[in-house]
Amino acid sequence: MNIIFNTLDSINDFSKKVILFSSIAVLIACAIGVCLISYNSAFVHEVRLYTLGSTLIQKSTVAFVQLIIAALVIDWFNARIQNDD
Repeated sequence: MNIIFNTLDSINDFSKKVILFSSIAVLIACAIGVCLISYNSAFVHEVRLYTLGSTLIQKSTVAFVQLIIAALVIDWFNARIQNDD
């Protein structure tokens, strides 16, 4: 378990900021999606609003995973470049 934490601590600051801000944005988007679905279930009962909420949750989760992978790839290339110097 310490190996995982040591590896995560070695990530550069830019990648950490990308992961942090993308996780905050995804939490906000997922909360909005859940609110839309809850509002739809309680009051409106329209398919469009439910579809909008579920699509928002799905797309924000996919974007979050893509941003994490991009941040880790940037960190990996940055580490390789620094090791070559």
